Amino acid sequence: MQQPVYLQKYPKEIQNFLKLATPLMIEIANRWVLGWPEAVTALIDSGEYLEALENQEHQEREILSQPGLNHLARHEILQEYGLSLSPPVAKS
Repeated sequence: MQQPVYLQKYPKEIQNFLKLATPLMIEIANRWVLGWPEAVTALIDSGEYLEALENQEHQEREILSQPGLNHLARHEILQEYGLSLSPPVAKS
């Protein structure tokens, strides 16, 4: 099972949340923090990180549950549906 990377760098609230997160959510959190660390920091600072992570997980789960997409890689499926792999830009 995948573990959150850089867990100690998150605020305690987010650390506790990620310790109980689904494997898909941990995968998204890891992808974001490894690929876009500045964007993750901005989302945390603005208080939008958990909401953005939950929204992304919900959207990815909905898309990945669609039948007939087994011939594509996960990132290809998400891109085919227009879902960004990167985190959203913080509003604040």
